[in-house]
Amino acid sequence: MADAIKMLIREHEVIEKALASLETFVDRLGTEPEREREAIRDYAYFFHELVDTCHHGKEEGFLFPKMTAYGFSKAAGPVSAMLSEQGEGREHLTALARIGRGAGPLSPHEREVVRGHALGYIMRIRPHMEREEDILFPIVVHSLPEFVMKEIGRDFEAFDKDGLPPGLHEKLENVSRNFLSAYPPKPAG
Repeated sequence: MADAIKMLIREHEVIEKALASLETFVDRLGTEPEREREAIRDYAYFFHELVDTCHHGKEEGFLFPKMTAYGFSKAAGPVSAMLSEQGEGREHLTALARIGRGAGPLSPHEREVVRGHALGYIMRIRPHMEREEDILFPIVVHSLPEFVMKEIGRDFEAFDKDGLPPGLHEKLENVSRNFLSAYPPKPAG
């Protein structure tokens, strides 16, 4: 499989761990009121930066434009579907970030809003990643010439190196280390 696609799949693996941690957080909502707002702030920051800025930045800035240049429609089909789903995910993150910016323990109403948007985000992003891996990525590898896939891989690397704020990946690793420790994903099985 092309290096560009492997990069996206590796990011999916990191995102999946964070989604599993978010599920643990949602299951424990109300048990640690003094930590909840900060945790929501961290999750919203992490997903916004890793998923939207880094991951979707690669797809929307490089992969999808190459797909449309090679005949895929931006108005219908896989590119359109992916963009729509990514937009829906952003709406959930915006709501979580808004609550994260508040002060003090979450109110009962805020907890329910957090629960709804967190689960909505999980239910939107997890199948989105599955569709990318099962449908979109194989179509891309089959449809785009090898030299274009190599170019996309170089674009992704340059984007990670020069297109993101310095130290972003390290900051995201620290944030995720904290919430993974506080809210570990449930064991598989």
